[in-house]
Amino acid sequence: MPFSRINIDSVDLSTVLSEEQFNAIPVKKFSKNNIEYSNNNLNLFVFKSGKAKVSIYGQEEEFVLYHLEKNNIIIPVETCVIEFLEESEVYIIDANKFEDFFRTPSFATAVLASLKLRAEIERKIIQMLVFKNCRTRISHFLVELALMQKYLDGKDDITINLDLSMQEFSSFIGAKRQTVSTVFNELISEKIIKKVGHHKYKILDWSKLRSL
Repeated sequence: MPFSRINIDSVDLSTVLSEEQFNAIPVKKFSKNNIEYSNNNLNLFVFKSGKAKVSIYGQEEEFVLYHLEKNNIIIPVETCVIEFLEESEVYIIDANKFEDFFRTPSFATAVLASLKLRAEIERKIIQMLVFKNCRTRISHFLVELALMQKYLDGKDDITINLDLSMQEFSSFIGAKRQTVSTVFNELISEKIIKKVGHHKYKILDWSKLRSL
């Protein structure tokens, strides 16, 4: 399934573990705006419900790596911050206490696939930041999001729901808010995209957007 950094495909634990294993996993509740870091244990966080963003910070600026929601997996590390965007429940799998899980082929495969996906996303982020200007970053992000949402909706016309404020979007692509707003206005004036609702845009010239 196509994915974007706003919506990452993952796995349902109940389908890869036995009922006994699945019922043994502790669940932790997080309130909106809770912040979570690594606690020096090797833990897997698997989202049961809710939503969070994973960010890195430098010089008082935030860069959002991706969003997490139901069935997404992450291993908290010291260099990243997990901020919960709504009330959430997370399965906490301590690798030391649940080492037998990793002997279950379907579980091990699911975890490795999830980690591989994170690595692919982070490599794309590095390429984007190093080699692409702001206009190209925005176009690339919109194309990626459109491919994912078009697949999910099964629609012929391409209308994307950004579901982000300009400030949040800027944090996803590593650019200043004013610069992002300027580029969006340029894309609209060039009739490449059209704003059709709150955070919703219709792609008028798909070929041109992809060429950017």
